[in-house]
This record gives sequence, structure tokens and C-alpha cells, in this order.
Amino acid sequence: MKMKRYKLFVLPVLAIVGAGLLGGCKKFPDPGLVIEEYQPDTTVRVSKGDRKVLLITIDGLRADILSQLKPASFENILKNAKYSFSAVTNLPVNNTGSWGSMLTGNFDTRLWDSTFYAVPVDTTNTIPVPLNITALRYTHGEDIGKRIVAVADWPNLVNTLMNDADKKLVTTGDEATKAAVEQVLRTDSADLIVARFSDVQKAGAQYGFADTDGYKAAIQKVDSYVGAVMNALRSKPDYASEKWLTLITTTQVSDTLLTTENWANSPLQIPSFVIAHYPGFTPQDITKINPAIIARTEDITALILYWLRVSKPTSVVNGFSWIDRFELEFLTK
Repeated sequence: MKMKRYKLFVLPVLAIVGAGLLGGCKKFPDPGLVIEEYQPDTTVRVSKGDRKVLLITIDGLRADILSQLKPASFENILKNAKYSFSAVTNLPVNNTGSWGSMLTGNFDTRLWDSTFYAVPVDTTNTIPVPLNITALRYTHGEDIGKRIVAVADWPNLVNTLMNDADKKLVTTGDEATKAAVEQVLRTDSADLIVARFSDVQKAGAQYGFADTDGYKAAIQKVDSYVGAVMNALRSKPDYASEKWLTLITTTQVSDTLLTTENWANSPLQIPSFVIAHYPGFTPQDITKINPAIIARTEDITALILYWLRVSKPTSVVNGFSWIDRFELEFLTK
């Protein structure tokens, strides 16, 4: 039997195919190394103009009653605000402690009475008294040219805790405070204005911090004061070129010292709130975002310093969850 012979044409076929492929390829010139310089993203605009802060504190104002009443000035402010009506309150729960936390950014200030001097934890004095540096002093430390005005009917608050203000105005009551703030906005070049209203607290002490006619009437009255102050702010000749952040919050209702033992059932415990308003903000309840932000009284210092472009002190650790979440909006508006 003869064996069949097969000729292998594999190599010649591959050679032909390879030649066809090579013949069909186009040659392109080598572009070389291209180096492009970084160009800033023009779609993100850093806020221009002077950044300024108005802090309004209404002592003794219950967040839940305020939310229920929906007074006109507050409702208008909330249209462009980040806010919380369930802010966390610290101990001791009194006006002194709340003001201390608000202006130092720290939970533990040991400011327990209206002298605004920190006291030791116990009589042994073995634990050092904290150094309570306020947002006012931090601001001056960064820029001595920043002008600060403090307005309140509480002399110790103005002359002790807010002693670093360039102008300290002690008034005779809420109506005088409203008029003084309006005057400052008309005539002063202030970068930070801190104002305190106290009539709501007085009404609460008289009628109860609850859904009473007297307490609600006081809230409506202070709402009219807030509206007048906001109108004065918007009427400033330089308002269009200035970037005003308005912060509104409350403190607790008495200088009666509360402890952890009597805190839970105390009638002096009221729901707190924090509102950060700027015309360019989209409205947002920060407790309803995911993850939710837990607002605290101490957050005020961080918000003031960030808005005024003051470097974050290492001693201030609270309040930056707002900035971490809304930094792009805070920066570019």
C-alpha cells in the first residue's frame, strides 16, 4: 500500500497573511511628549467679596414651639438656610454654659455661673481650669483688622466672655438691642456682630416654657425684631458685595445650675435649634440628610471661623461636620 503524501503549506500561508496585514497598517508620526499646564476649573468659583457673620441668639426659645408657630421672619430665613430643630444641648444647662460652648466651640468650658469665669471640677483644684478662648479672640488672632461688635443686655456677657469685641454695647432690653444692631449695620464696618435677645426667656419664666399665650407672644415679638435686623442688613449699601452668613440659635433658660442627676426631668430642658442662613444656600434640614448631621451649640464657633476664613485652631474640634458636608456650597456661594 502506498502512503499518501500531504504537502504542508502552513508557513507560506502565514507569510502571505502577515504580509497583507503589514501592508494594510498605516504609519503615524510620533507626537512626542506633550506637557500641559494645569488650568483651574472655571466652573467652580470661589466666593469673592467680604465674608461677614451676624450671630443672633434668642435665649430660652424652644425649637419645637418655634417650629409650630412658624413666625414670618423665621420662615423667610429658612428659605435659604441649613438648619436643625433638634440640636444637642450640653451640661451644665444654663445660659452661661450655653454661651460658653457657643463661643469657644468646646463642650466642657466649666463656665457655670454668670461671672463667666471657669471653675475647677472640685475643691482639690487638681484638674486645671480650661483656657476658654473664644471665636472673637481667634478671629482677632488671625486678622487684627477684623472688626467685632457685641450687643446684649447682659453686662457680664458683653464685658467678660465677649471682651475681645472692638465695640461692646450693653443695652436695656430687646427693643434697644434691636435698635443698636440696626444702627451698627447702618454705620459700622463690622465683620462679626453678636447679638443677644432675652425677652423670650423672661416670658418663659413668667408663663412657662410651653405652648402658652404669653410665651408665644414673646416669640412673635422677637420674630419682628429679627425681621427688622434682617431688613437693616439687606439695606446696607455694600450688601450686594458682602457675603453675610446669619446664624440664629438659642441657649438654655436659667442660670440655675443643673447636674446630671436633675437634668432628665428638669423643666429647664428645652429643645434647641441652629440655623445657618445665606441667600445662596438651598434649604435643608440637616437632620433629614443621609448621613444626618447632629447639630450642637458648639458648632457656632466652627461656622464663624470657617466663614471668616480663620484657620482652624487645634482646640476646636466640634462643628466641622457642617463644613465637611457643605464645604463646596459654603465656599462657592
